[in-house]
Amino acid sequence: MVMPVMQYAPETCSWCEGTGKYSTYNDLCLVCNGQGSVLVAQPARKCPHCEGKGTAVSGEFTDRCKVCNGSGWSHVFKTK
Repeated sequence: MVMPVMQYAPETCSWCEGTGKYSTYNDLCLVCNGQGSVLVAQPARKCPHCEGKGTAVSGEFTDRCKVCNGSGWSHVFKTK
């Protein structure tokens, strides 16, 4: 079976807004590992669950989206 070749391109990380730092503690962003961007399969599509924001509100807390893990994008290349 022939698998299609996926093209990936860097897109801005929604969780840290491209800074590479988590704003509350000024630590490295857990989503992009401090890079400020994530590799996304092209054509890039925003996460339908959080609408590309990377956050989800559950009760009174704001946390990373469970679907895109906070990246804001569908089909992110996992490096770990």
